[in-house]
Amino acid sequence: MKLRTITTALLFVFTANFASAHCQVPCGIFNDELKFSELEQHVETIAKAARLMNEISAKDDSVAYDQQQFVRWTKTKEEHAQKIIDEAANYFLAQRIKTDADHYAEKIELLHHNMVKAMKTKQSTEAEASKVLLEKIEAFEKLYLDHKH
Repeated sequence: MKLRTITTALLFVFTANFASAHCQVPCGIFNDELKFSELEQHVETIAKAARLMNEISAKDDSVAYDQQQFVRWTKTKEEHAQKIIDEAANYFLAQRIKTDADHYAEKIELLHHNMVKAMKTKQSTEAEASKVLLEKIEAFEKLYLDHKH
């Protein structure tokens, strides 16, 4: 019984490092500016992936390598869009924006727009999708950093 408890505890300790979101333990360690920098980097990655997917699909003489790269860029684009959605939910909604925050409703609305626009980048390879997503993230960043949360 004691061995099982120790094994279970060790399993939790070693797998805890693989969590993708902020830990949700009340540690008080947050870096909002870093989060916004990461979100912007995700958008850059999405835009690059979409651009390269368009270039690959425009080739007349596509080979297996091109098809493989297309799949990899598709997967990358999807992963980075999902990271934006996860950060909005797990970092900002769950931990950072309190119900008594200044401009609470506006922050929640912009976060929702960010999540929807990130989802739209999964569905499109148009440059406009990434551009609109970045604009929404920047609008949220300005509102968020300028007011109590």
